[in-house]
Amino acid sequence: MNKTADTNLWGIHAGKTGDADSLFLKKDCIAVGWTKMGDLSALKPDRDAFKARVAEVYPDAKPGAIPNNAGQLSRFVHEMKPG
Repeated sequence: MNKTADTNLWGIHAGKTGDADSLFLKKDCIAVGWTKMGDLSALKPDRDAFKARVAEVYPDAKPGAIPNNAGQLSRFVHEMKPG
């Protein structure tokens, strides 16, 4: 039996129309555009902190969207690694 290492694949979209492609390529980086969230690295590294912040800055968000959005942002900050 062949064993392969677990591999994560992250899908990062450069804006709805790819408008950030040039930014990502020129700066050799990726980013998220949730500007209302502020500095994500300042939040505690747990999902509840991200949920609370999403709920705070997006008070009209649907209840189901809050944990989904918080999870995306938390993973972006704390799980994604180069390579």
